Amino acid sequence: MLNESTEILKEAGLSDPRLEIPKSSEHGEVSCTSAFELAKRLNKSPMEVALNIALKVKVVIESRKGLIKSVEVVKPGFINFHVDWPSYAVKIIEEVLTSGDAYGSSDIGRGRRVLIEHTSVNPNKALHVGHARNVCLGSALAKLYKFAGFDVLVANYIDDSGSQMADIILGIKYLGYPMEPPEGMRFDEYCGDKIYVEVNRLLEQKPELSEKKRLLIKEIEDRSSDSFMLSREIAVKVLKEQLKTCWRLGAFYDILNRESDVVAFGLWEEVFSKLKEKNACYLATFGPKTGCWMLNLSGHKILSKEGDEVLVKSDGTTTYVARDIAYAAWKLGIVKRDFKYKLFDKNKDQSDILITDIDGDIDFKVKNVDMTMTVIDVRQRRPQEIVKYVLGLIGADPSRYVHFAYEVVSLSAKEAERMGLNVSGVEFVHMKGREGIYVKVDSVIDSIKEKVVSETARRHPDWHLQKVENVAEKVAVGALVYALVKGDADKIIVFDREEALKIEGDTGPYLQYSYARACRILEKSPVKQGEVRRSKVLENQEITLLREISLFPIVVEESVKLMLLKKLANYAYSLASAFNNFYESCPVLTDDEETMKFRLSLTKAYLITMGNCLRILGIPIVEEM
Repeated sequence: MLNESTEILKEAGLSDPRLEIPKSSEHGEVSCTSAFELAKRLNKSPMEVALNIALKVKVVIESRKGLIKSVEVVKPGFINFHVDWPSYAVKIIEEVLTSGDAYGSSDIGRGRRVLIEHTSVNPNKALHVGHARNVCLGSALAKLYKFAGFDVLVANYIDDSGSQMADIILGIKYLGYPMEPPEGMRFDEYCGDKIYVEVNRLLEQKPELSEKKRLLIKEIEDRSSDSFMLSREIAVKVLKEQLKTCWRLGAFYDILNRESDVVAFGLWEEVFSKLKEKNACYLATFGPKTGCWMLNLSGHKILSKEGDEVLVKSDGTTTYVARDIAYAAWKLGIVKRDFKYKLFDKNKDQSDILITDIDGDIDFKVKNVDMTMTVIDVRQRRPQEIVKYVLGLIGADPSRYVHFAYEVVSLSAKEAERMGLNVSGVEFVHMKGREGIYVKVDSVIDSIKEKVVSETARRHPDWHLQKVENVAEKVAVGALVYALVKGDADKIIVFDREEALKIEGDTGPYLQYSYARACRILEKSPVKQGEVRRSKVLENQEITLLREISLFPIVVEESVKLMLLKKLANYAYSLASAFNNFYESCPVLTDDEETMKFRLSLTKAYLITMGNCLRILGIPIVEEM
């Protein structure tokens, strides 16, 4: 419809029309706003300009006899186009049915490669719902960009060095914690729930342990040390368990890049040399930072306010900011050094997952990346800005490095009470890993699943247990995923599993239920879907649903350009609501065969559109609920 409107306006003499989609169908399907811009140039009122354009447009519309049937001018100067809905309906449905799973996709990303890094959880713990927001946002972005025609590479940065790994090694090497977890406990849960929490408690009680930890952090960078070997063994075991959770959330990965390998493969050494050549860093010779290599931030108006940044500590160990800089330089292809890989595992679709390894035999070249997107929470804003600033200093285009920032997830008061916490007088509680105040992803999904199993078994006593389990798993995952992607990325999410599970309202199960409802209609249909017939009269609910379906390609494109998953999630809810209103007001399986055939084809078009939307968002498709 945008194309037809553009062509009409150009024929009417408007060389570069400004078009938008009105929020309400009362204002037509397309609105032209060019009159406002022209009015300033012509020193006339927008209404006068709009009326003149509309007169010419009416002549063109009458001569073309296309889908647009009329034009109106609305104060203060909008030119609104109205369509012949019975004809437009056929056009929309035919396009969706013909395109199928490709409906809404585009080629705006053709020939462009984007590297999306997400998850990046320290391999010393199980994932909690805060980590899950990262996984769900990153995974949805990857699917969205693929759907828009980009060549997408998904990376997971494995932070297997530094303070948090040292905590686990301290516990196992010096404090008597066994390497094997208690029976019935996963290794990632054991490391995070028990060792990490208890060791941090001991560090507060026994300050002398801090020196041991400091030495361990240095030893982890020494690849010949037993501490390094222990660190790697622990990281691999935890990572294998973490990936099971990520796969459960629908994520996939191409490469796993270990932080320890950034130094081992010489990436930091090369970047460090570049920084020295540019006089961007210096060795501190006095004060508390004596012996440290510092990044000079005096050239940055904002970053400089907090002082220069440590890159290499006085004991020779690199900081995580230094490693992040080197890794970012590698992602953008401005270093000669490169990783080698070996096969680590396979995704659910059996595609390979590679991991960096000094003895690896696989050369996986990451070349010609147009943009790299790092999904990481807002607390990392300063380090990410430092990375971006340094990339500019050493010859990269900083605009190619994007920090996709998101706010943290907190627990509702009710959710905290379920953990046994005393939360009187507060609305939500921030999660704290060191204190054990968090909710693990798997426990959330399992508890939601348990409730869904009970309800599903009650509603479908004829279903076998495996079917009940499969549906319950999908609904539970859908509830969590949607709760984590539907809001503004820059707003804190207050998570409550009971709210996420509701079938009514803006929830994942509501979307899944609308899809399942459409499946049931088609399943019960007494006639086969045939040619899409023109319906002489359309109900308002049919028009609203058709309008929502027609907007999907535009929403996808705008979501990509704005990097805004909320827009897509909001669209999914509006689409589901439009279908449910249609279902309640417009019986599909009626005695009027022509009406039934039209509404069946409309239902099929909805099913395709919603299915494509759910797959991008990472919400499992459920055909029966």
